[in-house]
Amino acid sequence: MRCAGVVLASWILAVSLPASAHAETLCRDFNAMDDAAKSAAVQEAAAGGNAVAQISPRDAVALAEAMCRVRTGETVLQVLNSKS
Repeated sequence: MRCAGVVLASWILAVSLPASAHAETLCRDFNAMDDAAKSAAVQEAAAGGNAVAQISPRDAVALAEAMCRVRTGETVLQVLNSKS
C-alpha cells in the first residue's frame, strides 16, 4: 500500500510540474522546443556564466538554433561554449 502511495505521489508531481528547459538539454530536444523554452535554456546558460548568452540572449538563441541543427548529440551549453 505504501508503494502505491509513493508511486501515486510521484506521478502527481511529474504531471503537475512542467519540465523546465535546461542548458543541459540535448540539441535534438532543443530543436523541438518552442521559442519560450529555447529562451529559457539560453537564460540558464547565461546564469551559468556563458558569455555569449550574457551579452546577447537573442543572438545566443539564434546561435544555439544554428549549431544544434548539426550537433544534435551535444547539449545547448556545449554548443554555446564551443569555439568552432
